[in-house]
Amino acid sequence: MTDERLVLAVGRLERAIARLEALPPPRPSSETVSRGDYAALEARHRRLRDSTASALAGIDRLIGPEPVKSAPAEAEQVEG
Repeated sequence: MTDERLVLAVGRLERAIARLEALPPPRPSSETVSRGDYAALEARHRRLRDSTASALAGIDRLIGPEPVKSAPAEAEQVEG
């Protein structure tokens, strides 16, 4: 019974895919981005990136430098 349901489901999926593939390509959106809008978006992105970098630098200053891990001394590695 499970195999029959699986076969029917796969068949439905294949028919749905065939319908999607038969559709014409989507038309371009009527809302195209102007050069001015794109420039404003780039400026906004730059400000966001800069403020994020500044916030991360502030967090780094609060946390402090990462301690340097030193290699174990040879005397500790040698037994006896």
